Amino acid sequence: MDPTLAIPDTAMSDLKQTVHSLHEELGKAQQLGPEDRALLESALSDIRRALESTPAAAGGEHGDALEGAAVRLEAGHPGLAGAIRAVVDALAKAGI
Repeated sequence: MDPTLAIPDTAMSDLKQTVHSLHEELGKAQQLGPEDRALLESALSDIRRALESTPAAAGGEHGDALEGAAVRLEAGHPGLAGAIRAVVDALAKAGI
């Protein structure tokens, strides 16, 4: 996607709210392994920074990493896996 293309305000607002919800779910996940936690925290941090500077660059490789994390976490952390998938969907809907 061309980084100069604007993302609709509603899509950006939905995406930011979804990322916030994922961050809350991550905070609740007591039994999350250190590798998965580090991956998710890193991806969230990168997405937030990208949204603040160049929204169209926010998704990139993190969509695949997040989807992989959702698959691994589905059995033990279904709420977290659902929140991860919501972020992936919001990134796609925003065209990122």
